[in-house]
Amino acid sequence: MLKPKNTLKRIVQNLDGFWDCEIKEENRPIAVPGSWNEQYQDLCYEEGPFTYKTTFYVPEELSQKHIRLYFAAVNTDCDVFLNGEKVGENHIGYLPFEVDVTGKVKPGENEFKVVVENRLKVGGFPSKVPDRGTHTVGFFGSFPPANFDFFPYGGIIRPVLIEFTDHARILDIWVDTSESEPEKKLGRVKVKVEVSEEALGQEMTIKLGEAEKKIKTFDRFVEEEFILENARFWSLEDPYLYPLKVELERDEYTLDIGIRTISWDEKKLYLNGKPVFLKGFGKHEEFPVLGQGTFYPLMIKDFNLLKWINANSFRTSHYPYSEEWLDLADRLGILVIDEAPHVGITRYHYNPETQKIAEDNIRRMIDRDKNHPSVIMWSVANEPESNHPDAEGFFKALYETAKEMDRTRPVVMVSMMDTPDERTRDVALKYFDIVCVNRYYGWYIYQGRIEEGLQALEKDIEELYARHRKPIFVTEFGADAIAGIHYDPPQMFSEEYQAELVEKTIRLLLKKDFVIGTHVWAFADFKTPQNVRRPILNYKGVFTRDRQPKLVAHVLRKLWSEV
Repeated sequence: MLKPKNTLKRIVQNLDGFWDCEIKEENRPIAVPGSWNEQYQDLCYEEGPFTYKTTFYVPEELSQKHIRLYFAAVNTDCDVFLNGEKVGENHIGYLPFEVDVTGKVKPGENEFKVVVENRLKVGGFPSKVPDRGTHTVGFFGSFPPANFDFFPYGGIIRPVLIEFTDHARILDIWVDTSESEPEKKLGRVKVKVEVSEEALGQEMTIKLGEAEKKIKTFDRFVEEEFILENARFWSLEDPYLYPLKVELERDEYTLDIGIRTISWDEKKLYLNGKPVFLKGFGKHEEFPVLGQGTFYPLMIKDFNLLKWINANSFRTSHYPYSEEWLDLADRLGILVIDEAPHVGITRYHYNPETQKIAEDNIRRMIDRDKNHPSVIMWSVANEPESNHPDAEGFFKALYETAKEMDRTRPVVMVSMMDTPDERTRDVALKYFDIVCVNRYYGWYIYQGRIEEGLQALEKDIEELYARHRKPIFVTEFGADAIAGIHYDPPQMFSEEYQAELVEKTIRLLLKKDFVIGTHVWAFADFKTPQNVRRPILNYKGVFTRDRQPKLVAHVLRKLWSEV
């Protein structure tokens, strides 16, 4: 699926702004994009359904075009109505969906309605905490009862667009640079284009930089390869992007692409044939008042801080972020681990129906983000109940689904299991390309005892590598610190304790030649459901929720400048 984009031959109308919303039998204004939980105090813990309404206007000459409604993301379940007729529905958050409304749009005024609900469901997405019973995994007692550690925001959280194109149009574009030879500066760029039936027989022009090819479209899928000598490879130091333009008689689409290769072996991850060590964070797409609503200045601020602290990567924990995050990562040279919206998975998810939904979510994520050079890894889930016997077949299927879509990038699952405790033995990690684990030694275990925690971490990591013989990526570790709390000697929740734990953990892991990266949890403090361990926020951020640095930020900036 191509994101709507204005070109000389495409017209896109943005519906962002103030909509009307039917809430508790009254009509209120509501901002789109945005989360309803942060816009009205009485909606903080509401799940809906709420009815969003707006109108849009279409000139006579555009009403005969091919027209699609594009939702960048709605959390979570929604039904879409146009002029009183139901035209579409969607049942997963954080991913785009489109509705073909060709022939349903009237010249002049059109009435548009979206009914949105964000209900937590045991065994669903988003996941609700199950009854405790014999479970060992779950955020028991939280309110709202989300089975994950971030706030379950609802609403139309990303832009809503209407795109007008000719019926003879470009449907999708795939770019593959995996067979390039960086040591020879030889770029091999395979381009595959899908067109509509109406475009058959037309001439297509594909331009990559200064190179150009013209092809007759006798088939809906057109494939071409460009060979670029002395190519500029996309890298952390030089994130060079080539303009790619595909053109038909009455349609065109442009992409910025990067030529780069990703590979891995038993111990290392390679970017353009050179080892790369991942320095960065798990983070959240979240901010006061906005909730999870798209906000471009926040993106600029966060990337500025990533550069300032000398990070080179982040994970889209625990869902795909707005595509604009990836656009900026492409442009600025930041590596991204792209994660599916699968967090809080328990044994209640391990059934054929839910597996099919999860497989579709992975396909949709990869379909959206496949052409971003910054995306170097696909993550299919975070912290599932992967010590349960039924997890093996479930995650094997998700791995295979991702590999069917893309064999050029490693596919991972982030596990909190597979510790030295046999009860946590992970039954699914063996299928994945890189072993990604979250470890909180010195925090949730060995509380207040950093040195003992480090000894346990070292033993754990070495046993992990011996068991799997694959690169190890520590995707989460850290400690809560409330800004302004200082203590000597360092104690839990002080800035000093967080800084010491994070620095010593990284220095330990840097000594292991099979560890390919360390991601601190988390980039910034963020809102969570209420529970006794969370005083409104999760305070593991290196930055405060309003993006001010804690002591650990300065420690990391210096440490990462040396790595």
